[in-house]
Formats: sequence, C-alpha cells, structure tokens
Amino acid sequence: MNCKGIALVTGLLILAAVSLIAITAAGSMTMQRKQAANYRDKALAMANAELAESWAKAWLFSRADVERQSLCSQNCVLPMGIHRPGQLPGSLENRALPWWSERAMKPGGDPSSGEQSSNSEPDSFWLMEEIHFHETADIGIDSNLAGIGFYRIYSLGTGRQPRSAVVTESIVARPWHVDLKPLSYPPSEPLDNFCRQFPPEIGCGTVAWRQLR
Repeated sequence: MNCKGIALVTGLLILAAVSLIAITAAGSMTMQRKQAANYRDKALAMANAELAESWAKAWLFSRADVERQSLCSQNCVLPMGIHRPGQLPGSLENRALPWWSERAMKPGGDPSSGEQSSNSEPDSFWLMEEIHFHETADIGIDSNLAGIGFYRIYSLGTGRQPRSAVVTESIVARPWHVDLKPLSYPPSEPLDNFCRQFPPEIGCGTVAWRQLR
C-alpha cells in the first residue's frame, strides 16, 4: 500500500507540474499575442499619421503665389488652412481625438472650402502653421524668389484603439513668389516634383521631423 500511495502522490505531483507548465506557456502566448497586436496597432497609427502629413504637404505645395501676401513676414495674409504663428495651442499631442476632429483637416479635405473628405477612415488629421518667413535678400540668395516660408505640420494618426494614437511634427520649407508650377490638389504626381524646380541652395521640403506621441 505504501508503494501504491507513493506512486499516486508522485503521479499527482507530476501532473500538477505539467499543468503548471502548460498554464504558464498559455499565459506567455497570450501576452505575446497582445504585444504583437499592440505593435501592429501602433504601426497602423504611425502609417495614418504619415498619410495625414503627406496630404498636408500636398496642400502646401499646391498653393498659388497669390494666396500668400508678398514680401510680408508678420501678420501676413496666408492661404486658407495655414495658421499664423502662435495661433495653435501648445502640447497638441495631449489633445483628445474629438478636439482634432473639430479643428483639423482629414486627408483629402479641402481647407479652402472647409469641406472634409467624405471618407471617414482612417482617423488621421493635420494642422499647419507658418512659423517663419525668410526674404531672399536676408539670406544672400540671388534669385527672383521672394522668400522661403517655414511651416510646422502636426499630424495625428490612430489605430484600432484610441490609446494607439501617434502625433508627429514636421518642419517644411516652401519657396514663394517665383515662376514655379504648383502641384495639383488632390496630388496627381510625387510631392518631390515641387522641390525639384529649385536649385539645392534654395531650401525646399522637410527639414526636421519628430514624433511627439
């Protein structure tokens, strides 16, 4: 009897150990699946933020020279959809999605008319402000170019979960008041085509980028 009892206890201990290992392995697999899902959701949010940023740049590069007041560096008349310096609040990365949806543009929207894109997906938005304007006379460029504007673009992209939201900030340079060809909007060609009109010494395109959230 003692031998049978010892064997029974030993078998129960082995069964308990195997069960514990199985439970631990199942928990680890569940955690890994959640981590993978969170990673995919964050990647989706980043892709949506990049989509919003590209539409903002397309809008900026499609503006005609007459839409921005010539030879003006303060309190200038700017194209619709571009805020003056200081008009946007700080810490936009902490603003909730409803705040963005009320004030920002969705990809494909038209700031001139205020119409948003009819496509409700994905949840991505952009805001833009002019932060500085360099007249060419001040930067030593011999050109018929009037100046170069620098613009801060905030972009928000979300994944399937609100906590996956990504906010990015990019600084984009855009020459003004010169014989140039604006891009069409919605864009029908690569955005780089706009900056290829200018020599390298004339700044054009993204000069800085960072992720805020």
